[in-house]
Amino acid sequence: SCVIFPPVPLDFVKKLKTAAGVTVNDIIMTTVSQAIHDYCESQDCPVLMSSKNSNNSSNNNNNKSKSPIRCRALIPLALPRSPNELNDKSLALRNTWCLVSTDMGVGCDDIVERLAFIHSKMNDIKTTPRAFVQLWIQNNLPPLLPLSVAQQTVYDVFSRHSLVLTNVPGPDRPCLIAGKVAVAVQMFLSNLLPQISFMSYAGQIMGNMVMDPDALPESNLLAEFYAAALVQLAERLDVPAPLELVAFVKSKTRHD
Repeated sequence: SCVIFPPVPLDFVKKLKTAAGVTVNDIIMTTVSQAIHDYCESQDCPVLMSSKNSNNSSNNNNNKSKSPIRCRALIPLALPRSPNELNDKSLALRNTWCLVSTDMGVGCDDIVERLAFIHSKMNDIKTTPRAFVQLWIQNNLPPLLPLSVAQQTVYDVFSRHSLVLTNVPGPDRPCLIAGKVAVAVQMFLSNLLPQISFMSYAGQIMGNMVMDPDALPESNLLAEFYAAALVQLAERLDVPAPLELVAFVKSKTRHD
């Protein structure tokens, strides 16, 4: 099944990232993390509830350590191409990328704290050789492994993560398809894990989540929580939120 997230103006997200001193990707990941947290809370997730109780107990004992919630994402990370690859026209459409693992910070209590956590994790990925090592391993070792071992390795990697999250830039102006203007663009990926995909197009950031509806009941709430997280972050960073987004959040507010 698929949940479509409401489109968000790219300029608005850029204002958020400037106000916070982070990246556009950090903003997207933070709001997704908040949406996952709020969804789990709405479903009375026993892991989240247990962690909250543990944190409350630790705070009462003046112990600031937190009970971690394991929610890790695989992030496709593009790496710079060599001059030879850039100059070879046969390689012009080939990306140099690998999947890296990162903590989504779902256990954070505050959305600004969540943003700082994710910003720190993404900076660690960008400033260490981990991604380059991962790229070398995936390009060189699998061909030497028996097929069964390679398949088991891939399965083990995916089974230790909660989702795959990708965010890519697209054309900054409307494009024609068969002579007609494309008003929206979405990329839908059916994966072993829940797949969350964002793409910017013509000044908007559009996204969706493809997942197993039996595993995530009331999955439509994720789109509502994602929009609410953007509005909440805008309020905390003193950035005006788009009226359409605010209206969407207000129209979806649930009354217990």
